Amino acid sequence: MKKYLYILLPVLFCFLTACSPYSNLKQTQIIDSGKYYRIYKENNNQVRYEIYNPEGKIALSEKTDRPIEINTIGGDIIDIGIGMGTGITIHKYYNANENTFSEEFTNVLTNSDKLIAYIEVSKENPLENRKVVVQNIFDKSLFYKEFKLNFSNVDTPVIEAEFSKDGASLLLTYLSGEKQTQTSEILDLTV
Repeated sequence: MKKYLYILLPVLFCFLTACSPYSNLKQTQIIDSGKYYRIYKENNNQVRYEIYNPEGKIALSEKTDRPIEINTIGGDIIDIGIGMGTGITIHKYYNANENTFSEEFTNVLTNSDKLIAYIEVSKENPLENRKVVVQNIFDKSLFYKEFKLNFSNVDTPVIEAEFSKDGASLLLTYLSGEKQTQTSEILDLTV
């Protein structure tokens, strides 16, 4: 009888400890994921996002308590958008095929897998001397063009922006002049 008791007690102990919850086990919840990224919920209202290269290795891992949105453009370009408040979002792009990151952009109007359009704003007088800049996302030496338009003196004068399918033009609808007239214009991007 003692033999059975010596065998039964360790088996019972193992069974009970295996079924009990382990309170220190870290549960990481995936909020969003894609081919080259994952967003995890962390403690203290923070999220951690990881960007992966095609081999599955981490190219970037950062934490933030700001609103974040990550999208895939054209299959292998990742758009990382982090909200800074009052409608401002900082965008950084990752090219998985080239394993390269872009500079950071604000006031982004639209993007494609090669180009980005944004409003360049003067720090001294943000409502004046603004211009639309269209450039290659990762290397402005490949393509860079500026357009000076008659924007109204409002925070966000652009209503809509979209690249043409062939990438040869940018269709822009914006508020123009003192009367804030809605104006549509096709900006030529050919060299």
